[in-house]
Amino acid sequence: MKKEKFLTVFAVFDEKTQEILRGIQSQVLALGHSWTQTMDIPFHISLGSFPVEDKEKLKLKIAQVCKENTLFDVELKRINHFGDKVLFVEPTVNKNLFDLHKMFDNNYADGFDWHAHATIVSGEQEDVVKAKTLLNKIFKPMKAQITGIQMGEFFPTKMIVAKELCKQM
Repeated sequence: MKKEKFLTVFAVFDEKTQEILRGIQSQVLALGHSWTQTMDIPFHISLGSFPVEDKEKLKLKIAQVCKENTLFDVELKRINHFGDKVLFVEPTVNKNLFDLHKMFDNNYADGFDWHAHATIVSGEQEDVVKAKTLLNKIFKPMKAQITGIQMGEFFPTKMIVAKELCKQM
């Protein structure tokens, strides 16, 4: 069950991947249905959610993690869905992504197990089913790069931290 307000820490993709995913999302949005996902944040993989009281502790942890970890690649392999309400791109969980998640492994917001994903759209089942048909036609597996970690407060959405991972060790 979602809490009133919470923090989410997430891994963000490189700008080229952002552009490709925005293009894919735009084609889905052009179907003209009403969608419910948060549109004003970058495409990302959520790593964990936390109570708002953890904000300062998480800012320090994010800074440290970004300082100690380098950019890495993930394979965005397919379109998948959560209960015909959420359509997402599913990555292959490699060691780097798994290790990054373990550093922020907490699920305060809704209690579900972690499932790495980057949401494309969410909405009503009928609309999502139509969008899935389109996405299955236009999506091609691709390599993406994880370039940073961000933290936002939800709801309403407020970005708090954006840090880049080290480029090299």
